[in-house]
Amino acid sequence: MRLIYLVFILNLMLTTSAHCEQTAEDWNNKGNSLIAQSQYDEAIKAYDEAIRLDPDYAAAWNNKGIALKKGGRYEEAVLAYDEAIGLDPDYAAAWNNKGIALKSQGNYYEAIKAHDQAIRLDANSTDAWYNKGNVLMSLNRYGEAVLTYDQAISLDANSSDAWQNKGNALKSIGKYDEAIQAYDEVIRLDPSYADAWKKKAAALSAIGRYDESTQAFNEALNISNRKGDSISNGRRSEELDGSSTGISIRYKGPDSDRGEEPDSGAV
Repeated sequence: MRLIYLVFILNLMLTTSAHCEQTAEDWNNKGNSLIAQSQYDEAIKAYDEAIRLDPDYAAAWNNKGIALKKGGRYEEAVLAYDEAIGLDPDYAAAWNNKGIALKSQGNYYEAIKAHDQAIRLDANSTDAWYNKGNVLMSLNRYGEAVLTYDQAISLDANSSDAWQNKGNALKSIGKYDEAIQAYDEVIRLDPSYADAWKKKAAALSAIGRYDESTQAFNEALNISNRKGDSISNGRRSEELDGSSTGISIRYKGPDSDRGEEPDSGAV
């Protein structure tokens, strides 16, 4: 019995020692892995442990904000981003992510300010320009949205989601020919994007090009049937992309936001 007790104590000591040896960066990276698995509550716990070990760890605060936002806890997410920004006012990604959370709250004007600050800090941030465009779309400021998506496209001409949303904005202000050109760019980049075909069909119909509209709609229907999707969905699934700073989670589809990138925090 005594031997069993000694083995138990030894295992406990080893486990505790291993736990104590984990650094703030280890916990931050664990949180990033949990976000990639959509385990947001567990990710928050990991980031909290990183912050407990290093309260000035701006990346952990930023990443905690991402996990909170993805869990629908927008107000807490904004507070976490504010902590990151308080520690590092030049943290462009945290400003961009704050804008995404504010938009999710319907706080559009503050969201624009956050994205503008991200752009001031990093004028080459495609994501910040793109997300600002999405906020402007939510405010029905379609002309401004077109110009903002143009900025995103000038930085990344292969951004199919920026082309798609530019088309949506142009269609909303009755510029159907230009909208069709934008949707054609999306289709060139991704011929299997059913929603681009569907939106192109609507724009063609609006200017009386009915035969072409029918062809585009049929193409959208065929693609959706092959994928087993609903043609009215207009969204595609999340894609996880590799990033030098961790995990980049990009949402493909009209008016969806992007750029929430858990930061590895590595120096």
